[in-house]
Amino acid sequence: MSKEHINMAKAAGVALGFLGVLLIARPWSSVGSIDIRGVIYMLAGSISVGCSFVYARKFISPLKLPAVALATYQIGLAIIFLFLVTSLDGIGAVFKDTRTWIGLIFGLGLFGTGLAYVIYYFIVEELGAVAAAGVTYIPPVVALLIGVFLVGDKIHPFGYIAMVLILSGVALLQYGSQQASVFDR
Repeated sequence: MSKEHINMAKAAGVALGFLGVLLIARPWSSVGSIDIRGVIYMLAGSISVGCSFVYARKFISPLKLPAVALATYQIGLAIIFLFLVTSLDGIGAVFKDTRTWIGLIFGLGLFGTGLAYVIYYFIVEELGAVAAAGVTYIPPVVALLIGVFLVGDKIHPFGYIAMVLILSGVALLQYGSQQASVFDR
């Protein structure tokens, strides 16, 4: 595996995507005060997600384990840790309704989280950590569109600019990854 280098296209893609997410969130327009602990938790979560892409690329990808196996290990360990810290009071109510537990296990577990982790490891292996991390810019766009089409929210003018910035950032990340792979040959 060759080293992954940051080029101008990747750096610009990260910057555009971040600026787009910032425009969607518009933290400067919040009503009331912002709880600094929430900001710290959000930043810590973002940093840990970013580090996970680099870690997976540097230490997991070289092992050449199948993405399905990696996703299974990751979800299995998460279940164990959740059982250690989660109260199970009332859990039986979930299993009284067949549609509920089928939806949870197959909809969220297998096809949601499980498939997402399989795709995650595939993208990290094929595109590299930086380009794969660009995928994390897409959920704010999806959330904005869901708000508009399913809830009836109105898009603030900054929302349109934000979507263009985010999608342009992701495209630049992909372009930068393809350029890097051409130079690596």
